[in-house]
Amino acid sequence: MLAPGVVLILTVSAIAAVWLLVGRASSSRVAQLQVSSLSLSLADLQSAPFNADPAAGGSATASQARIDADEDSIARGLTVRSQPGVPPGLLITGRSDLAIVKPVVSSVYQLALQPGGLAGAGSSVARLQAQLVVDSAGLSEVLAKIGRTDAARAAGARTQTKFGAAGAMLLLLVEFAYFYFRSVAAREAVERLAGENEALLGVSRDEARTDALTDLGNRRALSRDLASAITEPGPGELLLALLDLDGFKQYNDTFGHSAGDALLQRLGGRLATVATEHSRSAYRMGGDEFCVLARCHADAAEQLLDDTSAALQDSGDGWHIGCSQGAAWIPSEAASENEALNLADERMYAHKAASSSAGRQVTDVLLQVITEQNTQLDEHVEVTAECSAALARALGQSEREVRRICLAAKLHDVGKTAIPAAILDKPGPLDDQEWEYIRTHPMIGGRIVSAAPALANTAELIQASHERVDGSGYPDGLAGAEIPLGGRIISVCDAFDAMTSDRSYCKAMSVDMAIRELRRNAGSQFDPEIVEEFCRQLSRAGLNAV
Repeated sequence: MLAPGVVLILTVSAIAAVWLLVGRASSSRVAQLQVSSLSLSLADLQSAPFNADPAAGGSATASQARIDADEDSIARGLTVRSQPGVPPGLLITGRSDLAIVKPVVSSVYQLALQPGGLAGAGSSVARLQAQLVVDSAGLSEVLAKIGRTDAARAAGARTQTKFGAAGAMLLLLVEFAYFYFRSVAAREAVERLAGENEALLGVSRDEARTDALTDLGNRRALSRDLASAITEPGPGELLLALLDLDGFKQYNDTFGHSAGDALLQRLGGRLATVATEHSRSAYRMGGDEFCVLARCHADAAEQLLDDTSAALQDSGDGWHIGCSQGAAWIPSEAASENEALNLADERMYAHKAASSSAGRQVTDVLLQVITEQNTQLDEHVEVTAECSAALARALGQSEREVRRICLAAKLHDVGKTAIPAAILDKPGPLDDQEWEYIRTHPMIGGRIVSAAPALANTAELIQASHERVDGSGYPDGLAGAEIPLGGRIISVCDAFDAMTSDRSYCKAMSVDMAIRELRRNAGSQFDPEIVEEFCRQLSRAGLNAV
């Protein structure tokens, strides 16, 4: 068995490795952009001396400043510190080629300043221009080789990042499985001891069958009602559903047992209301585990389970309570009370392991990677996720789909971890090449979450979060109903939070201005129905006057 300290070290090491690999990939991309900048400086250096001719309207001072800036930029870019990983010999060759080019540039500049300018210099200008082209070819080839070297390093860094992230996720999944099996063993031991204690105490058959805290039926009441329902035939089958709260232990530890008891009473009251509306029976099995017993048909079961799961959810500042569920049909899946309870219990813990352990903790790792790159992204995705969940619920989506959309919204920017920080934090407009980088992040995000089975069902929503209903979005150019509903919801919430938040390149809009912008783009960028529902939600919250 692994010691908790070893597991913690492995987890921290995995996160650190992914972080370092992402940083390496980012630095390689920055190096590529630097080489492109050097090529632009060389092209400018070739033209700058010809612009010094006063007779042609040029400025000797401005031309000299450009020449000095270009030569300095190229010289600094051909150092080992600026080009790590590039063979030193190649950098030396580049500096030698620059030394050859500089006198020719100076000669052209001097001719331009003579009386009569370049026009009066005659054939000397053409000769120097041809010589400048020939001498610059060597330096241009050196820059091209450096660019190819950086491109190869960037490709290798991206590959290592992918494998590193996959390896880290695999390691984390192994650790989660380890803790899951430990929890199962501990639970079995607790149940065995509880059974022995119950036998020793000789519990009376006449003991109260009502849970004192929630006023729901207790385990004995369930046993009695289930045995009676099995022997009495009726329409449909019996559905036994077990529900276990997620996050209750942390809530109890944080706020104390009194607050925990109050929360259990509140959730138990909601569950009782839902059970009454569906003419079903609700029970508290003990601790944070509940149960619902219903006689119904299969077409009504999903709605019943969604309603009971929703009743056992609550949240506040810094905490959230959800629930895992497992259900069994009697008699088609289980012939007896014990078989039904064991099957439902097994499915409930499988659900908890899949959603609570793997999904949530892998999500936490990915969100931490986002935070490490940009703390503003972390706040942005949390706001977008809360907004998307509320909007999905208002549009009538099931709680299961609401959770999927909320998770996708949290992770919709995870692909930006592959974009250089210099591009993400650029204070001014992006150029075409930088936009090409940005347009890849939804696809990268989809690939990242697809590597974790517990998150794979969010990949299509993440990849569709920047599509436009008129088909001009990216990365796939989907249009209208081709875009998943969750993607259209995230798009609206993402845009609204971006417009109403301060960014490095622009100040925040007011809520009213952002709403006008959403409506102006409804039908082109955004789904009009979703925009209107979003505005209604803002109105109900008192954030605008529509």
